[in-house]
Amino acid sequence: MKNYLLLIVMLMTVTISAQNPKEDYAQKPMIIADEFKLDESTSHPYTTAKSGKQILYQKEFYSAKASYVKLYFKNFDLAPGDYVEIYSPNNGETKIYGQKGKIIDEQMTMISDFWTQAIFEDKIIVTLYSFGQSDKHYGFDITKVAYGYTSEKLEKILGQKSICNSDNKEPIACYQGTEMFAKGEAVSKLIIGGRSLCTGWLLGCEGNLMTNNHCIGSASAAQNVDVIFNYRKDGCSGSANATSETVATSASFIMTDSGLDFTLLKLPVNPTQKYGYLSLSSVAPAKGDRIYIPQHPGGRRKEISVKSDRDGDTNGFSRVYAVSNSGGQTVRYYADTEGGSSGSPVIKYDSHLVVAIHNTGGCPNGSYGRSDAIIAKIGNRMPNCGVDNGGTPIDDCKTTVNSFPYVQSFENTIGNWTQSTTDDFNWSVQTGATPSRDTGPSAANAGSHYVYMETSSPNYPNKKAILTSPCFDLKGKNTASLSFAYHMYGANTMGSLQLEASIDDGKTWNSIWSKSGNQGNAWNNASVNLASYLGKVVKLRFNGVSGTTWQGDMAIDNFKLSTDSSGGNQYKVTLAITLDNYPEETSWDIKNSAGQVVASGGTYGSEPDGSSISISENLDAGCYSLTFKDSYGDGICCSYGNGSYTLTDQNGQTLASGGNFGASETKNFCVGGARESTETEETVILERTDVAKETLTAAMSLYPNPAINHIQIQLAAKRTTATSYSILDLSGKTVQQGNFEKTIPVEHLKPGLYMIKIHVSGSTHTASFIKK
Repeated sequence: MKNYLLLIVMLMTVTISAQNPKEDYAQKPMIIADEFKLDESTSHPYTTAKSGKQILYQKEFYSAKASYVKLYFKNFDLAPGDYVEIYSPNNGETKIYGQKGKIIDEQMTMISDFWTQAIFEDKIIVTLYSFGQSDKHYGFDITKVAYGYTSEKLEKILGQKSICNSDNKEPIACYQGTEMFAKGEAVSKLIIGGRSLCTGWLLGCEGNLMTNNHCIGSASAAQNVDVIFNYRKDGCSGSANATSETVATSASFIMTDSGLDFTLLKLPVNPTQKYGYLSLSSVAPAKGDRIYIPQHPGGRRKEISVKSDRDGDTNGFSRVYAVSNSGGQTVRYYADTEGGSSGSPVIKYDSHLVVAIHNTGGCPNGSYGRSDAIIAKIGNRMPNCGVDNGGTPIDDCKTTVNSFPYVQSFENTIGNWTQSTTDDFNWSVQTGATPSRDTGPSAANAGSHYVYMETSSPNYPNKKAILTSPCFDLKGKNTASLSFAYHMYGANTMGSLQLEASIDDGKTWNSIWSKSGNQGNAWNNASVNLASYLGKVVKLRFNGVSGTTWQGDMAIDNFKLSTDSSGGNQYKVTLAITLDNYPEETSWDIKNSAGQVVASGGTYGSEPDGSSISISENLDAGCYSLTFKDSYGDGICCSYGNGSYTLTDQNGQTLASGGNFGASETKNFCVGGARESTETEETVILERTDVAKETLTAAMSLYPNPAINHIQIQLAAKRTTATSYSILDLSGKTVQQGNFEKTIPVEHLKPGLYMIKIHVSGSTHTASFIKK
């Protein structure tokens, strides 16, 4: 009898444990780096420079193939004007810290014990620069370093995956142009301290961030979190990475709750204008509600859980499996997640509102932080737009282009274009030939990718696919025109393609160009004058309607919009590329003097190893930079093939060439009579036995310093005129930029230490100044 009772007790214990997975499956922040103790210091107090600019400390930190490097400073205290630069020699990324250390909020509050921002390379160089100030400052100690794991190591050490059958998560780029993608832009990767990973998201329109309590549970943890947006792939199936942005390296702690497992923070900047925001649903979810979860599983680039092969609905989409009002998980689902997904928003598909904050693994996995309970707990501290607010529809002018020429050749992505949610099917990004015979192009018109309509069943007859551009601001322009390449090859009844324009943000559309039926097996060029839209903001869209046959594939490529600001005549350049044995690693871009990409191509996975390709582009008169990149880091010559590239002008003159480089190389060139200075700057070389060589420019002076309303910049007499400048705060964020003038206003800047970079003919001169 005693054994029987014991068995009952044991069974009851197992049952309770199964019903309360909070204890069994509550996730901890994922560990994504090795952390080591250090004993690195300046002298205390350190001795500043006696005159001029000098290096007082320099140290390299390196771990082969590390995904990032972070340092922990203690007792940081520098003299006014002195600063620490953390520099990546691989990609040129720079972070700057001065005075009392790290700025953590809008009030310029500084902390002296802090983790630096992650630099996503395997090597950094830390340098202390001094300008001859007071000797009564401590200096600093570096007590820890964190080296991020490689993707291979992350896969090996990745803890529990809440994946019950197949992994149905997808790169979020696969949903570009949908509301799910737009909502997912508000989701960020969080690196907490030196080595912890979670997911966060913007709640409301004031710059507040939500994550789990078990990710960030204290003010000190909030002060040392890197908040990284747009960390995703640039295409659904490609290897290209979008340009990510670390918008903050700290946050203010608002409140937390361990029972519902959420923490509410406030970022020092408000990125909602760029990345949108999410809102909580005041209505609790119900069993069967369709859901999706944008997340950063395993520290990877953003993925989304939309489909499920376990308890999916009739279409295979993830849904709520169970809802309870007391104990354990209040919302449960079979939506795939992994370590690192903690803190992700669980979003109801019908309303695109957050119904829970993900925090538990297992099968099913789920949340015990339901939206209605979180709303009640936050109470009057809820941010504006935080409840039942759908945010900005994706058809609004979320992206407005005001710098021209604008170029889009759909290289493995639709970029800032969007797919309509009111049509019948989507445009697809394609390389090589379309799948159906006797229709569509066999290759791209520019680069290696294009967009097209696949009109095989069920996408005909009379089915519509709409692809919409960003908004183009043509105010103050005297001329405007666009061009694009189109391909319409198939049956005579293949359907029609229209280019339409709207000046009321998509409420009404007018056709400005159209073609119907078979136009032959060739890329054709179209030009459209936009004179009637000058002085307005215009949005464009390609509206394709399939005909009565599957032989109706239509394609678009090499879209360009130019205005009078582009400088008039254009000049043809030709880029000849011989690929190495790994063409899928090669890409390139051409940027104008303002740093805008005007042409790009790659990667070239669809091209044969060692093959040659030729691309022609038309550029406005001016100076440009051509950058070639290799994702593996060994160039295109000469280890694995004899790759090379040559850029020539319309007269056959070589403008740039190369091929033997590492991860990337950049060559500057000019067309249309523009010229760059070839003079070399005077430098001062400082060398110490314990300090690597450092080159310091002596070509610029700055005064007054400290400054109140403006600063004066004086260049050495032999220098040519500078083109532009940028001012960075101590976090490395650009706070002001523009065309170079000898007198630069700074009265609107907050008091503190800043760096100014003067850009001169492809080189950059840097100086620090204090704003009083």
